[in-house]
Amino acid sequence: MAYDLYAFDLFAAPRDRHDFLDWISRSFRSVDGPLGSDPSRTTPALQAWQRDMAQGFPAAGDPHHAFDPDSAAASKNAQYRFTQGAVQANFEWESSGPALFRAKKSAQARGVGLFEASGREGAVWMISGRGRWEVVHRNDDTQRNFG
Repeated sequence: MAYDLYAFDLFAAPRDRHDFLDWISRSFRSVDGPLGSDPSRTTPALQAWQRDMAQGFPAAGDPHHAFDPDSAAASKNAQYRFTQGAVQANFEWESSGPALFRAKKSAQARGVGLFEASGREGAVWMISGRGRWEVVHRNDDTQRNFG
């Protein structure tokens, strides 16, 4: 089973949960092949987030940094896809804890949002109405209004 995280531009993403999920889905609908593997397609902050992530979770296709597929560390290899306003990072499930820890730390430092798509809660972190980087909605928040 794969574990997916999305880092996103705080200014491009809708705040409403349903609008957000639609936006992230539409953003990646047609991003396969060489187009989706080009980090220059996204914002400098998202490029920096991906570079931070790649220090511990290198791109599986990177011949210089990826772990040998036959080694025990191969589970730390990741797949990255890029759009103008978001980056998808895909990990093996056993790397989910360390990947989420690094992703949250880097997202907050780089000023980008984070969506834990494969997590039980489906949590989305961004700047809240209180001006803090925190969870603004999750799967069970269908009635809450975050402003």
